Amino acid sequence: MESYIELIIQANQKKFTDVERVIAQYFLDGNKELGIQELAKKLSVSNSSITRFCKKIGLANYKELIYLYKYSSKSTKKQTDSSISYVNLNYSLLLNDIIEKLDKEEVKKAALMIDSGRIIHYWGTGYNAFCGEDFQFKFSRLGKIVNVIKDEHSIVMMAHGVQQGDLVVVSSISGNNEAVQEAVKIVSEKNAKVIVITANEKSPYKEFSEAFCVTSSMGKKDMGGISPQIPVLTVIDILYTEILAMYHEDTIKSWIKSEVILKGK
Repeated sequence: MESYIELIIQANQKKFTDVERVIAQYFLDGNKELGIQELAKKLSVSNSSITRFCKKIGLANYKELIYLYKYSSKSTKKQTDSSISYVNLNYSLLLNDIIEKLDKEEVKKAALMIDSGRIIHYWGTGYNAFCGEDFQFKFSRLGKIVNVIKDEHSIVMMAHGVQQGDLVVVSSISGNNEAVQEAVKIVSEKNAKVIVITANEKSPYKEFSEAFCVTSSMGKKDMGGISPQIPVLTVIDILYTEILAMYHEDTIKSWIKSEVILKGK
């Protein structure tokens, strides 16, 4: 199991400069804790470079880094406590990464598209398919008819049945399934609206979508038992909340009505 500090560093490593990578590697290698001046001398870097590194990984200063570094080492000896803290930290890192990557304008655009449509085709395979059940549950409560398709062969077949003006939501963390790409191309040529939820910023689906919601790819890693569908589920929650915020009174009434129906009263 990786330590807390390793997770934090790995989550931010793409942002590092060459100097910051040297500092990061010192801690990833499990070296002895040193004062900031001692560390700067040992690594031939400046104190300010170390301070900038701390801020880049979300910490206030070097003292906080050393505290976390020591705590990480000790907590591995306390498996029960560390397991809870480990998952807690993973969720924090994951949610921060999702929020950082999501474009607010794309979220608003997608929410408006969902709100204005009544029949929604949700496409997702593997873990993304599980998210379809949650999507269907949430938005059916708002009066939407949601059709969830869970395998690529059915997705390609259904693409030919999608009509102009229909809404298709494509959920794919990898964003590079060739069969799904072909299906997305087919529906876009029919002038159907497409929303894409993916962790792949360079996904070929993007050119066929009207709203492109980028989420985190961290769910694909072994992150202390966190389910890999969490990045997509979080985006679905945000879209749902966005619609509730836009039409609070009407959506709440619809929600209450659906709850009454579900309870059989």
